[in-house]
Amino acid sequence: MMDITVAVRELRAAYHRRLGERDAILRKIEQTEAKLTQLQKEMEILVQVKILLQQSSHFAREQARKQIEGMVTQALQYIFGDENMEFRVEIEEVRGRAEGEFYVVSLYGGEIPVQTRPQDARGGGVVDVISLALRAALLQATRMEGPIILDEPGKHVSAEYSRNVAQFLKELSAAFGRQIILVTHNAELASMGDVSYLVELREGRSHVTPFHATMLA
Repeated sequence: MMDITVAVRELRAAYHRRLGERDAILRKIEQTEAKLTQLQKEMEILVQVKILLQQSSHFAREQARKQIEGMVTQALQYIFGDENMEFRVEIEEVRGRAEGEFYVVSLYGGEIPVQTRPQDARGGGVVDVISLALRAALLQATRMEGPIILDEPGKHVSAEYSRNVAQFLKELSAAFGRQIILVTHNAELASMGDVSYLVELREGRSHVTPFHATMLA
């Protein structure tokens, strides 16, 4: 009889141990499920944030694209006197990165739009003007302080448009509130400066003298 009592007691103790282990496992499962639910919620939030950032990035990129297109188009139309010229930026995703291609759109015969790469449109002069306008737009967008320093701006622009280049630079300086310092061999550009100097190399020495528009005569 004692053996049966001891056996029952041991079985009861084993049962309660197993019951405690079961309860511990159930609590662990409950905690894990709660943690999984929390992680799923956090994942949903991260996905939503990613989508928001992608949309914001796309919006900001579109805004920048429109501003750059507008500024370069104004420069092209002003300098070349052609209201039908437009600058266009086409952006596409390549391996997860945004890449842009530049194009110039002109109207052939005043009616048919023709899209070409800058280097194929009217020679190097168009590339010079686009480069000049893009540099100014980049400086303004990054809000870098200080003057705009240019080396031979409009070097490949035809002589007939030199005065337009000079006037564009003056208006750019006034609009952005920036001083423009440039080096040029173009006397037309030099004559449009508020202050200009002529640098001549004589016998290995640089001689600097004030430059005046009257020297063009």
